[in-house]
Amino acid sequence: MSDNKKLVTRDNLISTHWKILRSSFFTLISNPIRTVVTVVLIAVSLAVPMTFYVFYNNAVSITNSLNDNSQISLYLKEDTTQQQIDDLINKIKSNSNVKSVAFISKEQGLVEFSKMSGFVEPLEFLNKNPLPDVIEIMPSEDISNTKVVAENMLNEFLTYPEVAQGKFDFVWLQKLEAIAKFLRNIALSVGVMLSLGVILTVSNTIRINLLAHRDEIEIMKIFGATDTFVARPYLYMGFWFGLIGGFLAWWLNTFFIICIISIIDNIANIYGSSYTMIQLSFSESFISVMISILLSIIATKLSLNRILKETS
Repeated sequence: MSDNKKLVTRDNLISTHWKILRSSFFTLISNPIRTVVTVVLIAVSLAVPMTFYVFYNNAVSITNSLNDNSQISLYLKEDTTQQQIDDLINKIKSNSNVKSVAFISKEQGLVEFSKMSGFVEPLEFLNKNPLPDVIEIMPSEDISNTKVVAENMLNEFLTYPEVAQGKFDFVWLQKLEAIAKFLRNIALSVGVMLSLGVILTVSNTIRINLLAHRDEIEIMKIFGATDTFVARPYLYMGFWFGLIGGFLAWWLNTFFIICIISIIDNIANIYGSSYTMIQLSFSESFISVMISILLSIIATKLSLNRILKETS
């Protein structure tokens, strides 16, 4: 018998919460202008840091891929024989910090250059191939991000008599990493500031609703209504604001990213590469919506506490 009573009580509780949830949703619909303004402000406030976060993820992805492909290029002297080249490659491979070595002959380099530049006919008039033989060295993953070790490797290779010149493009990779960190800091800073904006916006909207029903709240409390009972509909209202605003923020972010994908593709095609822009994953989108709901409920709670203290 007691189990049946518990089941009935639980069913009644679920039914009550469901009714209040529906009622709070229809309350929002009954004030469309105020609701739309609040939801749009929440969506824009959250969409901005979400977009910066997407840019940060893409910057990190590009930086990692470039770090993985960062290499030392050695340009050999013109009079270097094939035997000397083979001996040099074997010597370089014996270095424990070297992951792989690739040799590009001057003939192969000229063919690749002509394909990339499109200057096929002008190059045919050259009496002599101006390009040198090149050895491309891929550092091991342990030191590919370490500037000092990579520079020491380059300085060592430059001491070899067959090497005329060498380079390791590390500075611009560091600049790209700095840009990624900057985007991350911007996303965090803007996210914090606009989150406060979300709290103030929702808090103000809930406060207006509470003030409009202040007399009703005072009468309910006179007849013994608890603060929890009074606050429940408004907490659900905050839930709806957060849910709708979070989904709209996700949609705005996705729409913006889709609009610039074609621009990114065009830029990548100009440089002869392909890049697929990273968007928010399902888990990141879900977390974004949950953050929106949490911020709205916090804002609602702050507004409720103030009004309930004034009416107690």
